[in-house]
Amino acid sequence: MLEQEYIRIKKLKKIESLGINPFPNNKIKINTNIKNILINKNKIINNKKNIYIIGRILSIRNMGISTFLDIKDYSDNKIQLYYNINNLDNKYINNKYYIYLFKKYLDIGDIIWIHGNLFITKVKEYTILIKKILLLSKCLYPIPIVKNKNGKEYYKFNNLDKRYRMRYLDLIVNQNSKDIFIIRSLIIKYIRLYFSKFNYIEVDTPILQEIPGGAYARPFITYHNKFKKKIYLRISNELYLKKLIVGGFKGVYEFSRNFRNESIDKLHNPEFTILELYVAYKDYIWMMKFLQKLLMYIYKKLEKKINIKINFNKKINKINFFDIINKYSNLNINEKTSTQKLIELSIKNNIVLNNKYNKDKILDDFFNFYCKDKLKGPIYIKDFPAVMSPLAKSKYNNKNITERFEFYVNNIEIANAYTELNDPREQLKRFKKQKKNKIDKDFIKALKIGLPPTVGIGIGIDRLIALFTNNTNIQEVILFPQMR
Repeated sequence: MLEQEYIRIKKLKKIESLGINPFPNNKIKINTNIKNILINKNKIINNKKNIYIIGRILSIRNMGISTFLDIKDYSDNKIQLYYNINNLDNKYINNKYYIYLFKKYLDIGDIIWIHGNLFITKVKEYTILIKKILLLSKCLYPIPIVKNKNGKEYYKFNNLDKRYRMRYLDLIVNQNSKDIFIIRSLIIKYIRLYFSKFNYIEVDTPILQEIPGGAYARPFITYHNKFKKKIYLRISNELYLKKLIVGGFKGVYEFSRNFRNESIDKLHNPEFTILELYVAYKDYIWMMKFLQKLLMYIYKKLEKKINIKINFNKKINKINFFDIINKYSNLNINEKTSTQKLIELSIKNNIVLNNKYNKDKILDDFFNFYCKDKLKGPIYIKDFPAVMSPLAKSKYNNKNITERFEFYVNNIEIANAYTELNDPREQLKRFKKQKKNKIDKDFIKALKIGLPPTVGIGIGIDRLIALFTNNTNIQEVILFPQMR
């Protein structure tokens, strides 16, 4: 236990000995917040309006019979309070309560309720004169409060490990952190508003799945006691959403919580949020335009709240998968280049391969080695090889290349989209080529019933939020990231 915790607990016991409940369940009146007070300050003063507010104490300055406090409330604004024993409402409670509370037992971090009136101090600061006060919640853990001296900041709460593990404290102390999650909420809201223009339906699909399908990743495994079998946390919701298009929906989407039992780094968290959208009778070229319009819409809505300069309004470059690899490597490879030839080139060019047996993994390693750090963007990388895209439809004139694109900004993949493969025979053949232990036969059955021409896109919400909030680490935009 910290020394400060010990001191605060002693204060708590003293408060209770005075007959004061430090965690009361009183019904309290609240008629405004600090933001509204500051907006309407002159009107409030002129009308001598009574103020009833709550707030968390940020500072306490005792000066003889007077005390000044600064509080902050849920509107994220601060205001000064002033207490003088001669101004108290004696009908409310005896003066001894106030003397002890202000002079000895209130702490930074305590949550209080105030009844008072607004006035202007001699130094022209808008301040609330306290008439009544109630302690609502005693803070027993010390809160770091940033102090400025000679242009330098002290006592900053900026240790990443502590900030992520104690996000509740991070949100109190660092306004920028709270602003990020407000923007996150707004972005999701604006996406929903934009999709509503087209009558796309938001849906929920299973998180617990018998077969982890729709992506290639290592799943988390659990066990169903009732059914006596292994169950997987979903790695993707793609197959379920396509089943809904089969069922007759024009467009469906889901903000999906996905789980992958893999690495943790600046761009990956084992639990993450992805937006998946599927639209019937459209293709990947249409989706490129749709994505750009969506990003322009979000940017315009947030323009006054964010500090990024990305022009989503201009024409975005499009380059083929093999063309960009050859541009930066001069290797002249294509979809017909054999696996053995790729392995030989990797040895010759010192490319470390994560998997020497799967061509799709080798091509991905080539792409990462030569291109990933050069995709400042915004840019579309399109027409991926079929071996890397088992769920994407092949191009009409080349069965080895698919109608797929990835969207990059600042070297980070934000979205992945493709025209959906809807031929059940070809889909089954590709599943078998993947040598999956279990093939989702129900999905194949759905394709047999008939999936109309469809395009789908997955947008990494955590990465999108990081982009719009000028962050390079997605742990900054996930409220409670997984920690080692």
